[in-house]
Amino acid sequence: MLLGEKISSLRKSKGISQELLAEDSNISLRTIQRIEKGTTTPRPHTIKTLANALGVPVEQLSSIEANTTALNRIELEKLKLINFSALACLLIPFSNILLTIILWRKHKAYLLVNEIGRKIISFQLLWTLGTLLLVFLTPFIQYSIVKSYVIGHFPPTIFLVYIALLVLNLVFTIRAAKRLQKGRSDIYSFVPILL
Repeated sequence: MLLGEKISSLRKSKGISQELLAEDSNISLRTIQRIEKGTTTPRPHTIKTLANALGVPVEQLSSIEANTTALNRIELEKLKLINFSALACLLIPFSNILLTIILWRKHKAYLLVNEIGRKIISFQLLWTLGTLLLVFLTPFIQYSIVKSYVIGHFPPTIFLVYIALLVLNLVFTIRAAKRLQKGRSDIYSFVPILL
């Protein structure tokens, strides 16, 4: 049983709501929801505080956390690979979707890889669709503003928009990689899962 599931189970068995646990432990309700959902890994101090609020020994929760962390290292390595495979779009258009799907399908037997891999793929799908839409609309937007498809001797505006969107994808991918490196699984939490 994962740590979040154990906390949820203990809380429910004691008849405590998430709101009451948040109040008793002085931890935000949102944090408790994220821990129970498994989208964040609590720090040792948070585990101790939750154990006290639930009236259980700290060891009961920290031993679960140790087992969960050891198990997740393999999954996190695979997730890092899937996440960085999205950068292939810097060289080959649409490879950010194809390569991430191939790697996800290969490793989706792992629960965490399946869930978070779907988030990574969903982000890449939305990014690709948004990029195509913006690149397609750029000439029309430019024409409506400056009444010309070309601005001086600069590179075509479409090219500049595409480069800016590639950089944006790079930033999000590196941000997700840093979170994974810290053992956090709450990446792309703002993205709806499309798969």
